Amino acid sequence: MILLMGDLLWFDYGRNPQCDPGFYYPGISVLDAVAQSVPGRVISVKCLPASLAMTRGLNDIRGYDSIDPARMTDLLEMAANPGRELRYAAIQQLVPKAYAVAPDIIKLPPVLDMLNVRYAIFRGEPPPTIRSVFRGNDYWVLVNTNALPRVFVPKSVVTTTGDGGELQALASPQFNPADVGYVESPVELPASCRGTAEITNEIPTRVMVSARMETPGLIVLADNWDKGWRAYWNGKPVPVLRTDYAVRGVVVPAGNGTLEFIYRPASLILGLWLAGLAVIVLACWLIAIWIQTIKTHYPGHESVIGSGGDVDLSQPRPP
Repeated sequence: MILLMGDLLWFDYGRNPQCDPGFYYPGISVLDAVAQSVPGRVISVKCLPASLAMTRGLNDIRGYDSIDPARMTDLLEMAANPGRELRYAAIQQLVPKAYAVAPDIIKLPPVLDMLNVRYAIFRGEPPPTIRSVFRGNDYWVLVNTNALPRVFVPKSVVTTTGDGGELQALASPQFNPADVGYVESPVELPASCRGTAEITNEIPTRVMVSARMETPGLIVLADNWDKGWRAYWNGKPVPVLRTDYAVRGVVVPAGNGTLEFIYRPASLILGLWLAGLAVIVLACWLIAIWIQTIKTHYPGHESVIGSGGDVDLSQPRPP
């Protein structure tokens, strides 16, 4: 088996039977322009699969998974245009409520402002009254200037009771995510919180945030909440609160610091423990087989096993 694997690796080394990736992901100048502009999530309206934006380093709020997180789906359904029933892969079919407030600016529901949706991408010819910021390849883009950064500090924090009032507040056109954040666990914070935060580094399982807090406050990361996420403020563990119904929030004290999010689900830890146990069981089994082999082929010499030093098993033990 080892020789077969080595032969296959040697044969395939340096070979790439795939076509040029450009054939799979043709150049779209609009996406390239958005990728080079102010950072922010995008939403493609009745066009472009959500995963295509990833080829340009962009994040489409519709996601790219076949499974839609229930709470995130609830949030996005509140932003959906009325009259469109969302069924399987609901987020992929999302058409948001929106209207132009200027020739090049679009207004989206406040929930999408909170979720950092800055760009709306459309296909076809724009209406005569619209002056798109980016245009090309039969696509055009409007900018949502109300979109918050992906990480921010709301001015105040309200604790909800979990009776449905939180969703109603988030669905209101008067909801301003920069002014208020909603959490499901009691917190002690001043009536007016002040601070700034920005993402400094990230990979899919780790996000680093640099913060400057004038007062204690809540740092909100507009990414989906999951119990597998852990947070550390200046290296010390802190709770990750479910904020604004579906995203992550962490209460931090006044001062400068680094907030680190790490994805470390319990299932991974359990899997590592089970894998370690399996290795131990396998090692014990191999040792047992080895001892049994010694007993079978060299009777009378089992007592020398593990005695240390060099032992000549070919000679019988003196009486």
